[in-house]
Amino acid sequence: MQLTYRLLFTGALSLSAVLATAQEKNAMTTEKDYQEAIRAAYKNNNSNAVDSLVEVAIARFPKGAFARNDFYNKQVNIQLPSAEKLKAYNKWIKAFPEPKDSADIVYDYARSGISWAYAEENNPKQNQLWIKRIKSQEYRAIVEVLDGSRFLGHKDTVTAEKLIRAGVADAEKSYPVSKNPMAKNDYYHALNALSSLLYKRGKYAEALQYATMIYNSGNKNNADVKKNYALLLAANNKPDSALALLSELISSGQADSEARAKLPAIYAAAKGSDAGYTAFAAELEAAMRKHIQEQVKKDILSETAPVFTLKDLDGNTVSTADLKGKILVLDFWATWCGPCKRSFPAMQKTVNKYKNDPNVKFLFIDTWERVPDPSTGVRKFIQDNHYTFQVLLDDKSTGVVSQFNVRGIPAKFIIDGAGNTRFKLTGFSGGDDAAVEELSAMIEMIR
Repeated sequence: MQLTYRLLFTGALSLSAVLATAQEKNAMTTEKDYQEAIRAAYKNNNSNAVDSLVEVAIARFPKGAFARNDFYNKQVNIQLPSAEKLKAYNKWIKAFPEPKDSADIVYDYARSGISWAYAEENNPKQNQLWIKRIKSQEYRAIVEVLDGSRFLGHKDTVTAEKLIRAGVADAEKSYPVSKNPMAKNDYYHALNALSSLLYKRGKYAEALQYATMIYNSGNKNNADVKKNYALLLAANNKPDSALALLSELISSGQADSEARAKLPAIYAAAKGSDAGYTAFAAELEAAMRKHIQEQVKKDILSETAPVFTLKDLDGNTVSTADLKGKILVLDFWATWCGPCKRSFPAMQKTVNKYKNDPNVKFLFIDTWERVPDPSTGVRKFIQDNHYTFQVLLDDKSTGVVSQFNVRGIPAKFIIDGAGNTRFKLTGFSGGDDAAVEELSAMIEMIR
């Protein structure tokens, strides 16, 4: 079937032709055959073939893994109140009982969804009851840290610390025997979360012990790790070392608002007064701009950008073909995406900066949503946060995100007036000021 797969995924054969050929040759008779075909389609960026193959597999194997995962994604893995989430989970378990003789992580995913729903509702008793039902110790560690952080948002620092400490303990036991190459990183992430929480609770000495361990274990270039280590050094009366680290973060464009806010006090503690601070801070800002401009020069490219048409939240049709001659900044995002939402204050600042420039256009493309009609939720999110973004709606029927070969969000594309992609950005880290400076440098460089 390998030749047939290649013909399908390069467009030489239709899906129906491939399936007919497969049936004639007694191929693709198991779910594993479909999994291999789907992997081949995905590798060749053929999202239509992926969707069609999944539909066929669900129909052929109504009690199989494809049907189970489809049910899970559509009815269980969505944002629901805990009571409704539990009903959906029980209905799913009844239709697709969990195998007793083999572990499948999707069942732990479902249980973690219920624990999260209880964390959202600030119900620690039920949250911890469902966390205990998660069978994978490695995955349970991740959930404990995540849910603990949610309780911290509720200002329940006692429950937060209990969960995050449990996450550290589970990660410490599981990562040495894990086959997951990211397991050790997850352990350090848990330690960093605990160190940050202890800092907030005023337990500076213990927090510094963990921060030092993380920093000296190959994480010196991680901005969040470096910031936490610097703040804990300052809290433990070591302002000179703290100032050096914060200076590195700011000059490299990695400092967030918290690091910047702490800088004046740490400078004064290190120098004995605030004399000379204004000049010192100005030097750091100049170094940051120079660093960003040098990095932007290295990242420039030139690729023909896909031309597409989408509807915005008001039902207006927007086509990039009509925007030729303008610099376009495309931002692929989703309402469930944490890094996307963390980047938005910086994006709003950049939009404000260029709001009177008719030659620069920002388009925020909502995609990969997990509900059939996301427009209501998207509109509410934009309005609640007072963003002035023009939001376009992308889904499987339009597939613009696939045309740009996006593998993770947020994903930003800066396109010049001739229709060429000149810069690509994935993810979000660092501070708002550095992000605005970076986008501005890219825009100005391709005018």
